[in-house]
Amino acid sequence: MQRRSFLQFGAAAGIYALSGGFNRLEADTTDDGYKAIVVLYQAGGNDSLNMFVPSSDDAKKGYANYASIRNNIRVSDTALTLPKGADGTLDLSGGNPYAENNSLVDAYTKGFYTHQNLPYATNALMPELADLIDRGKVAIVANAGNLIAPATKAEFDAKTKQQPPFLFAHNHQSKLALNGEAAILDYSGWGGRIYDRWMDVNGGDIYGMNISIGRVTHLFDGDKTSPLIINAGGPSQYKNLNQTLYRDYMKLPRRDIFKALYNNMRQHSFDMQETIVDDWKNKAPDFSNLKNSYGAALFSKPTNDQLSQSAPTYADTGMLKQLEAVAKLAYIGKNRGLKRQIFYVEDGGYDTHNNQSQQHSRKLRGLSLALGDFYKALESRGMEKEVTTISLSEFGRSTGNNGDGTDHAWGSSYFVLGGAVKGGIYGTLPDLTLGSDDDLTKKGRLIPTTSFTQYFATVGKWFGLDAGGLDVIYPELGNFTVKDLGFMG
Repeated sequence: MQRRSFLQFGAAAGIYALSGGFNRLEADTTDDGYKAIVVLYQAGGNDSLNMFVPSSDDAKKGYANYASIRNNIRVSDTALTLPKGADGTLDLSGGNPYAENNSLVDAYTKGFYTHQNLPYATNALMPELADLIDRGKVAIVANAGNLIAPATKAEFDAKTKQQPPFLFAHNHQSKLALNGEAAILDYSGWGGRIYDRWMDVNGGDIYGMNISIGRVTHLFDGDKTSPLIINAGGPSQYKNLNQTLYRDYMKLPRRDIFKALYNNMRQHSFDMQETIVDDWKNKAPDFSNLKNSYGAALFSKPTNDQLSQSAPTYADTGMLKQLEAVAKLAYIGKNRGLKRQIFYVEDGGYDTHNNQSQQHSRKLRGLSLALGDFYKALESRGMEKEVTTISLSEFGRSTGNNGDGTDHAWGSSYFVLGGAVKGGIYGTLPDLTLGSDDDLTKKGRLIPTTSFTQYFATVGKWFGLDAGGLDVIYPELGNFTVKDLGFMG
């Protein structure tokens, strides 16, 4: 039996399944509380410089240098104020502070929200994220990326230090980011490796540990484990199938051990499907009584009037359903007694070679709205300190622009969201000058000063991995002096 055949069978229910394995490893000792990591992947290479805008007066790392390089796609240095309601919470119901000429495109470069004592400001289209930063719920990790070991431009030029293979290529850099290992392409995913090590951490629960929303991801490729994959809209029943008759058929004796194993796997799939559908229908929380920043139901798509915009310029709200599904599944998992879960969601469309002001504006507005709703959902169930969301992309964009877009680059800034997060800026801010010692080329391809290995390990330590476990899951961690960036409480 081929694995693909089994996955196609599971697809009929909107669920791809098989978690577990045969040679189980004893789980490491962790604390008794529930914890979850949400990996939010911005596919295509997110331009973090227009998301978190350098806003300081530093001649090399600040706004003036950024603006001179970015030219026509730079964000204006207009400081905006977040509107707050009588209770002090973000309130966009009275009008949007970022609205400009009824267009997200114009609003994209209108200005930003400054943050006290932080050298970065947040794009005007992300008031929800800006509010969470002000509340100390978000850490920004500056100039991070796939990096095998600390290295300088001179060392790369002299070829005395190794670069990740196929640098600037989407597929390879994406795989390396999900490997958590920047030197080797043919490697398991770091989420899969954690599950391999902790196969019994959830007591053999049918959900397992790793759940991807709507897609297969290399993050969860383990040597002994596979993820559960659930559609963003929730699981559905098998259709056009008499389950009673089919179950009886699968129980018939089989001489062929492979056919017998296949039938056992399909029986397991039926059991999972029934459990998950029942949980989704009867145990998942309803967030519709909560209100988003517009005063509408949580996780609802905003109207054009609410967005102060007109078609065809519209916010990309694809993350709303995905993060709503994660909020429901995390609640279900915690109440089933699970101890650890990792979720994967993917937001595509960040490859902004051209039309960046139109394409990136749609992404940032929808992402901010989804993150605001997601955090409110977690707070409503008292789970905000138990769920930590980390952003990830295969690479950043070039500091320099190519007219109306940016090109593939390397280092970028990432955010970590959660009640257990210590807000602020972590890592080293780069010199943005084209051709500087921080620029691998003359296009503004910034050399990371923080590795994804350090980034993941900091969250992994909070998740419960001990020093030995961190070294196993992230083999390159030993190449770095700083193993904990300090942004987790």
